[in-house]
Amino acid sequence: MASSTLSVPSMYADHHVTKVRDLLGGLDGVQEIQASAALREVTVKHGNEVSKKDLGQALEKAGYAVGRPTEAAEQEPSCFGDPSWYECAPRCIKTEAVDLQMSGDFRRY
Repeated sequence: MASSTLSVPSMYADHHVTKVRDLLGGLDGVQEIQASAALREVTVKHGNEVSKKDLGQALEKAGYAVGRPTEAAEQEPSCFGDPSWYECAPRCIKTEAVDLQMSGDFRRY
């Protein structure tokens, strides 16, 4: 039994994982499928009757191109924008006694 790992950049959600698993599970010789939307990878354990190329062609025919993404999914924030979007500052909150009495809870949050 062989094992093939394919990168599928367009598989980014659970419904894509389900579709890819159903698609590859229908091929002869496929024994086990592990698909991850977080890693955007599919690992398939299969017999000799199906090759890694066949798996890739089946995915591409269904609209899931095989290969590495050309650009990062998440971009680093720009240092030229509004800095309040990228910096976190500690927050100090004082709870007023009136608010505590109205809520019925007399502990400090």
